[in-house]
Amino acid sequence: MSTITSPDGTVIDYDRYGGGPAVIFIAGAGSYRAINEDTTQTARRLAAEGFTAVDYDRRGRGASGDTQPWALDREVEDVTELIKAVGGTAALCSNSSGADIALAAATAGVGVTALVLYEPPFFAGQSLAAHLDALRPMLADGKNDEAMRYNLTSLIGLPADVGDGMAQAPWWAAMVAVAPTLLYDHTATHEISVDPDWRRRWAGVTVPAIVCSGDQTFPGMPEAADAVAAALPNASRRILPGQGHRPAPEALVPVLLEFLNESSR
Repeated sequence: MSTITSPDGTVIDYDRYGGGPAVIFIAGAGSYRAINEDTTQTARRLAAEGFTAVDYDRRGRGASGDTQPWALDREVEDVTELIKAVGGTAALCSNSSGADIALAAATAGVGVTALVLYEPPFFAGQSLAAHLDALRPMLADGKNDEAMRYNLTSLIGLPADVGDGMAQAPWWAAMVAVAPTLLYDHTATHEISVDPDWRRRWAGVTVPAIVCSGDQTFPGMPEAADAVAAALPNASRRILPGQGHRPAPEALVPVLLEFLNESSR
């Protein structure tokens, strides 16, 4: 493990694999290295193919710090420092609401060379204000378990029995521990979803991008990916057969290799 220190003093912990052109993986809501072995394996497989792969804990998760107050710009600063640590340029590969950060970093012009956005959860005109209002008092009262269950059922839309089953898993406590960061992701996602003009918002994101989704995912995610790809100036679209909201390494790595090698020419 290695660390960088963000401008606000937050220490961000990361693993670096391999050598070559850099790719930084950005997790979605509630995910980090302790409970997301798939991303770690994807990073290792990509490293074996001649890339530098970075898998890090976003602020408020795992071994990273969490200086308050949170802002999306602070997460962009974290990514900026990681990019500096790997030589000054990197592609960003995000899952779900990790796209909040990836797109903001690309907009900021901090050395982002390409974007891989897997199922960005943006639905034009859809407000998350009511969900944020429901989560805030739960988290303020320390009801992290209740907040995570609310996130899974009321916000994501999983059946209650599925949420109950997840709560019996050995990694549930680690997932509940980062429940306060749900506000970070959903606040940023809300801002994007209620923006009436994504083309204007992302007009400066001219680096090559690929927007991916699975064909076994939640309802609406493929259409959301279509809309994001259409709004980006230089994006292509890919559907991964047999994949859900978190793709298996063996499905994602070939797509990454094809796209990254092509975009670097």
